Amino acid sequence: MKWIRQIFAAGLVSLMTAPAFAAPVNVRIAKQPGVGYLPLMVMEHEKLFEKYAKQAGVDITTEWLKFTGGSAMNEALLSGNLDIATGGIPPLLTIWSKTQNNYKVKGIASISSHPQFLVTTNPKVKTLADFSEGDKIALPAVKISNQAVMIQMAAIKQMGEAKAFAVDPYTISMGHGDAMAAMLGGTINAHFGQSPFQDIELKDPRVHVVLNSYDAVGGPYPIAVAYATDRFIQQNPKLLKAFVDALKEAQGMIRSDINYAAKVWIEMDVKKFSKDDALAILKNPKMVWDAAPQNTITFLKHMNKVGLVERTTDNWKDVYFPAIYDLNGS
Repeated sequence: MKWIRQIFAAGLVSLMTAPAFAAPVNVRIAKQPGVGYLPLMVMEHEKLFEKYAKQAGVDITTEWLKFTGGSAMNEALLSGNLDIATGGIPPLLTIWSKTQNNYKVKGIASISSHPQFLVTTNPKVKTLADFSEGDKIALPAVKISNQAVMIQMAAIKQMGEAKAFAVDPYTISMGHGDAMAAMLGGTINAHFGQSPFQDIELKDPRVHVVLNSYDAVGGPYPIAVAYATDRFIQQNPKLLKAFVDALKEAQGMIRSDINYAAKVWIEMDVKKFSKDDALAILKNPKMVWDAAPQNTITFLKHMNKVGLVERTTDNWKDVYFPAIYDLNGS
């Protein structure tokens, strides 16, 4: 019996000293519909985040959660129901400003860039000043979405600073798919969207462009950026670089093989598109697939001026985590 006890004791010691295998880290990532989020679709399709995390010594699982606007994502991020949010520059700047003393939210990288168009079926509307009561402009979130802030920027340029919010009363919050259907169906008469929704809308002869977003901002800017809380980054220090490396590879895959990009986009988003439909949009030379965020400070200064954001800086790097400091952002 003594030898049995010795074997049992030795086995127990062996179990106690054996290396523990950590459970995979589950990372919840937000995505939205639209070609601007195609790099995330490629990341999900090819499991690129998982690949780079594993190379860094971390096993992860991913959950890709669908959202249609930045406000809901910000709420999910702060409530602990989301780890990495992906939305426009204004939602990032709003939460970056409000959380500097607690969650310390910062950007991770730019996902993509392309011009966005404010379009309408109202033949009387040629400029922002022509919108009036009875007009309804759908956009992802009033006041703080990319589109809402760019309307304010353009209103100042066209009508003066006192008119920054002149068009705001005509805006309503609505996801792009629903907004496109509502405008083409006659429920509303304007939509400030993005590709592919604006491309589909402009095929209708009733629809025309009122505003090109590049005219409002002064050049390219991210359709979407990824961002997270400092707590998540501190708890998972290796995952920041892994995410950025995965994103860069996805962006490179889109740039180098547009046919592959079209295949993934159709499979994961625009399921009814033909390959030719997808390629017509993806071949637009103003589509930019790059991790460097542009015009962050342009948005911030406007939001400071009109009172949407209190915190300010002149350095774009103050808004982002260090993983992209070597890139040519602004």
